Amino acid sequence: MVQVKRKDELYYARIIPETRIYEVCDLKVRTIRETWFSAVDKRDKRAYLFNNNDIGEIVFFDRNTALSKVNEAEKFAPGEKCEIDYEEY
Repeated sequence: MVQVKRKDELYYARIIPETRIYEVCDLKVRTIRETWFSAVDKRDKRAYLFNNNDIGEIVFFDRNTALSKVNEAEKFAPGEKCEIDYEEY
């Protein structure tokens, strides 16, 4: 297993199909424990908590790998729902 070190730069393939979020977050590792680590997004300073098992699944050392994972998920994303909400008076 690849060992994460403090201040490593990682890339999080953030895929949430229910809200149509498909993006790659640039992260910097800040805390490391036995089974988990936390990292902070470079742009908006949002903190994320990951299990060590997430490396290679949703967290990557290579940006291109994370981007291809996001693009693949977006390609098979469910289409827009054609629902119309009506207000009742």
